[in-house]
Amino acid sequence: MTVYQIKNEAYTYDVIDFNIVELSKILSKHSGLEPDTILTMFMSAARHNIEFSHLWPEGLNFDYFGKAKKQDYDISRLGHFLIMKMPVYELLKERLANFGEFLPVKAEGNNMILFNLLTFGQEQKDMCLTKYEDGFEDGLELLIFEQDDIQNKLLFKSKLEGAQKVYCTDEFKNIIQSNNLKGLVFDEDLLELFV
Repeated sequence: MTVYQIKNEAYTYDVIDFNIVELSKILSKHSGLEPDTILTMFMSAARHNIEFSHLWPEGLNFDYFGKAKKQDYDISRLGHFLIMKMPVYELLKERLANFGEFLPVKAEGNNMILFNLLTFGQEQKDMCLTKYEDGFEDGLELLIFEQDDIQNKLLFKSKLEGAQKVYCTDEFKNIIQSNNLKGLVFDEDLLELFV
């Protein structure tokens, strides 16, 4: 089973202007929590699997970012989130339901879904290698997942990597490609930053 790092197409824009400082202020008005508390939640959300559905208001509207409306992708990464058009959500909702939460958003009035990934894959720690720079730990040099753990996980993150990337197996890749969905690239290099 092959594991892939999910990336956006090269030279693309984030779909929405996802400003977590402004978003924290909006969510604060609907939740009673301080904006700084919510901002801290966003900043540590990937690593600590923080859920937002209990804070999420109806009709949250964002502007498209840059030329994202023109690029018109079906599904894209937005940090550790995925953002998808409604037909993609309908296709994936049952398959992804066990791996995270769905947050409804609008992009200039167009309904979309922000998927908050809440699933980790178990790393094969004895096979993973830490990278060192001038004698200090500097991320990972090699990342390998336990095949038994990830075989039934459509999407997952890595605690060792810092939960900043999104990973999948052939199953998710095949769903995206067989439905000709635009926006994602699947990289067998699990740690490479660039497309």
